[in-house]
Formats: sequence, C-alpha cells, structure tokens
Amino acid sequence: MSKSTQTQDLPALLNAAAASYMLGRLQEAAALYSQAAAVAPRDLRPIYSLAMIDIKLGHLEGARARLQTVLDLDPRHFAAQQNVGAVCQNLNRWQEAADAYRRALALNPTAVETHFSLARALAVLGQVNEAGACYRALAGEPSVRLRALTRLAVLDPSMIGDADLAWLRRGADDPASVPNARIEAYFALGQVLEQRGADREAFAALVLGNRLKHDALAASALVAARPETQEREHEQAVKYVIDRFDEAFFSRAVNQAGTSAAPIFIVGMPRCGSTLLEQILSSHSQVQSLGESAVLSDVIDRGFADAERSGNWRASSDRYLELMRRRGWQGVRHFVDKTLENHLRVGMIHLMFPKAVILDCWRDPVDTCVACYRQLFTEGNETLYDLAQIGRAYVRYRHVMEHWDRVLPGRVFRVEHEKLVADPEVQIRRLVTEVCSLDWEPDCLKFHESPGSVRTASAAQVRRPIFTTSIGRWRRYADELGPLFEALGSYAKGTVET
Repeated sequence: MSKSTQTQDLPALLNAAAASYMLGRLQEAAALYSQAAAVAPRDLRPIYSLAMIDIKLGHLEGARARLQTVLDLDPRHFAAQQNVGAVCQNLNRWQEAADAYRRALALNPTAVETHFSLARALAVLGQVNEAGACYRALAGEPSVRLRALTRLAVLDPSMIGDADLAWLRRGADDPASVPNARIEAYFALGQVLEQRGADREAFAALVLGNRLKHDALAASALVAARPETQEREHEQAVKYVIDRFDEAFFSRAVNQAGTSAAPIFIVGMPRCGSTLLEQILSSHSQVQSLGESAVLSDVIDRGFADAERSGNWRASSDRYLELMRRRGWQGVRHFVDKTLENHLRVGMIHLMFPKAVILDCWRDPVDTCVACYRQLFTEGNETLYDLAQIGRAYVRYRHVMEHWDRVLPGRVFRVEHEKLVADPEVQIRRLVTEVCSLDWEPDCLKFHESPGSVRTASAAQVRRPIFTTSIGRWRRYADELGPLFEALGSYAKGTVET
C-alpha cells in the first residue's frame, strides 16, 4: 500500500470506527481502530481510542499498556495521564494512581476533577495530611468549595474550622443547593458536630441527610434502586438461601472443588469493623488486600447451575481466582475479599473453596446500625438510610449467618469487634496464627503503619492505633433510636452476646 493510499484510508477508518463506537458496537470499533493503528503506528488517536474501549470492556491491563504507549509518544497528553490514574485506581494500584494524577495536574493545574481524584488516592494511601491539603486547596475555588469541605469533613472532622462549619451549614440548609450537595453537607455536619460534642445537633443533621437521601432514592426513575424494591429483593434472597442451601443440599453435593486456600473472605454488615480486620490481615507479608468487588457474585450467577448439575465446583473457583488476578492479586499466599454481602454466598464459598477462611465480622448490633446511619455510602446500600430499614437489614443478616451456623457448623469464624479492641494482641495473634494458619509477624500489631491502600470510609480511622471511642456510641443518641430498637427486636441489647 502506498503512502498516499494510507493517508486516504486513515480518515475513513477513524470515521467508521467512531461511528461504530457511538452505536455501542465496541468489538467492531476495536477492529477498525486496530486497522487504523496499523496504517499509522505513531498516530495517537486509534491507540487512545482502543484504550477507551478496553476500559469499557473491563480490560484494564490492556488499557494501561495502550495509555502508556500514548504517553511514550506524547508525554503531555493530559487525558491519557488522567486515565492512567483512573485505571490504576481500579486495579488497586493506588500509589501509581496518585503519581499519574500528579503528572496530569502538572499538565493542567486547573483540572478540578483530577485534583479530587488525587485527594482520594492520597486518603486511600493513608496520607491524610496531604489529602487534606488537596481538599483545602480545592475549597479555595468557590464553585467546588462545599464539595471540598464535605470531603475534608469525612476525611478528618477536626480539620474543619468555624468558618468551614458555617459554609457547611449554609450549603446544607439552602434549598437552592444541588440535592446531592445538600445531602453530603448534612452528613458532613453530623461528623463535625459529633466530633465537637454537639450530639443533639449532630443527630438532627444526620436525620435530615438520611431523609433527603432516602427520599431521593425512593423517587428514583430506576425502580430497582428504590429502597422498598431493594428491601423486597433482599428478603427474597435471604429466603432463597435459607430454603435452598439446607442440610439436604450439602449432604447430596458431590464436591469436586478447588484446592486453593488463597482467599480470605470477610463478610458482615457495613460499618461492622471489617476494614480494621482487613488492614490487620493485609499487614502480613503473605496477605494482600483486594477490597470489595462483584467478582464472586458474577462467577456464581454464571456458573451455579452447571456446577450444581455436575458437582464440579472447580471451574467456578478457577474462574474466580483468574478474575481476582486481573483485579490485582499478585500471587502472594492469600488475598482478602472484603465483599460484605457475600454473607449470602457462604454456602457457595464452602463448595468452591473448602479450604478458604471465612470471617464474619461481628459488632454490637446497635452500634453497627447507628454507624450505618452516620454514613453516606458512595453507592448501593439503598436500605441503610432509614432507622427501621437498617434494623430490618441487620436482622436479615443475622438470620442468614445463624442459618450457616446450623447447616455448616464451625465453617465460619466470628471475629467480635469489641473483643478485638479490648485485647488486640491476644485476639490478633489468634486470628493470624490459629484461624488463618499464618506464621506470626509483629507488623500485624502495627497495622496502622501499613503502607497499603484502604479505600473505604474508614481509611483515616485505620491509620491510627486501635481506639475505643466508637464502642457504645449509640448511647449518645439513645433517645432518638426508637424505630431502630423496634426493628432489631431481640438483637437490640447494646452489647455483643458472648
């Protein structure tokens, strides 16, 4: 092919590829962009477009490699640098993400969203002061001041001064503010006022924030996202699990399972102390944290029927491990999957990984539920913005775990948060050596110094030594918790049963 023919073909290929991309025909678009890249190997457009397709398809390693090729050709390509950060973030490579966001900001210092992304990455890495400095700088920009202050308050309420608090109040109370901004501001106010000891005002702010969030979800055009819909689906899921995975099911299950003991599963309710548990374990040299993901549910949804018919659970376990490698498992002896809703899947975990450790992170019921009420979740958890619904969610969780104790006695190890906090050295040593069968490493007691990433709402808290201030916090709001106590029923005892 002559050079003139290549020049004529390239625009046509790019136009055709772009048209296919816009129509959602990603494989067709990728084939056309690949042809364009072959025609003009140093043209950034097809390479960058292929990276964007990789991201859409979940091929993150491939996207990262293509974006690096773009940057090798043009180190000043801001979008490629920004997207390297986003891809590394989703691969749990948070230090690389932070570095990429810094390089992107060097190219475009006014990129507000990149600055927010850098702040989040720094918080996940435990660099709380640096993250706070980012949010403080962003708060200097009037158009994002309220958003920056809410992030700062969640990161560390003590960083909020009186002038900042006034801004949060105005933003929360102003009906003209964007609804999501008001919701975030009320939750931030709750954190700051509580830290200052203004409990009555703090709870009032939380009530308003939760009400606005619940009402917004209830009015969602997406019926599946409404709290009432979610609650019905959760009830059905619990009934299905308890009815299907009974003693008879396990007695007839011919199990050709995987032999890997690599996964350590942490299950429980949100805000139960699971992040602390994950941080302790991942401080061990042979344990890697991979956070939360939908990998197990995706594998089970696709492979349960075939595995049940054949009794061969090995294919599902192999598929799960492969997908966790793609998420960043680097081949160390163990990795932690802290997807709390997997409490519904304990039976499947047992069949797929009979040698895997399953930990149920258990905290005082009322403290757990109040902690949920204090938290604005980034996504999901639609039933956790109303005290009665939170209580019912907790009861469903306990019913499922009690079911597993009946049909798979001793399979799940319960880690009681209060005992861990009261006697950390004894409890952590037992967890590491007896439960997880790992050699003892003193670094597990210094988990708060671990350089690893923590991407949940507890990121700042687990960078400090174990503290007791959250135990019994519900008593500060006891007079306001009537709907929660009623929903919890016999579980509303205020202390963990022993």
